[in-house]
Amino acid sequence: MSAYDILTGIQLCMAMAMIAYGIYFRKSRMCRLWWFAGPCVLVAIWAAAVLYYYTEYPFLTTLCFLMAFFLGLGLGLWFKKGLPELTYCRKQHSLRCPPLRTALPVNLFFCLIFASFQAVAYHMPFITHSWLFNEVLGFAPGIGMGWLWGRGLAMLFDIPTRGQQVYKDI
Repeated sequence: MSAYDILTGIQLCMAMAMIAYGIYFRKSRMCRLWWFAGPCVLVAIWAAAVLYYYTEYPFLTTLCFLMAFFLGLGLGLWFKKGLPELTYCRKQHSLRCPPLRTALPVNLFFCLIFASFQAVAYHMPFITHSWLFNEVLGFAPGIGMGWLWGRGLAMLFDIPTRGQQVYKDI
C-alpha cells in the first residue's frame, strides 16, 4: 500500500471525525475534558501526517509551523471576546458546553485546508520542491492549529466559579 493511499485514508477519517464533532457540538452538551479537546488533538495528528508526507525541507517547514502555531496560539488567547462560556460540574467531573454554532464551519475549513494541500501536490507534484510551498505547508496548519488550541485554552482558563453553583444540583 502506498504512502499516498495511507495519507488519503487518514485525511478521509479525520474529515469525517471533524464533521461529526462539528455536528455533535451544535447543541449544548455535558462532556469530559478529553471529549472537548478531541478536535484539537485530531488536528494535531492530521497536521503531523500532512507535514510528514509533503515536506521536502523539514527544518524550514517545522520552523514555519512553530512560528505560526505560537502566533495563532497568542491570537487565540488574545482575542477571546465572544467565546462561549464553559462551566464545570463538580459532581459529574464534566464540562457544560453551550452550543457551538461555529464548530461545523471551522471544522469544514480545516478539512478544506488540508485537502487543498493534497489536491495541489497531486496535480502539480513539482511544487513540493518549492520553498514557498514548504513555508505555506508549515504556516497554514500552524496558524490554524494554534488559533484552535488558543481558543480552546481561553475557554478552559475562563471557567467561572459561579457556574459551579448553578449546576451543583445536576
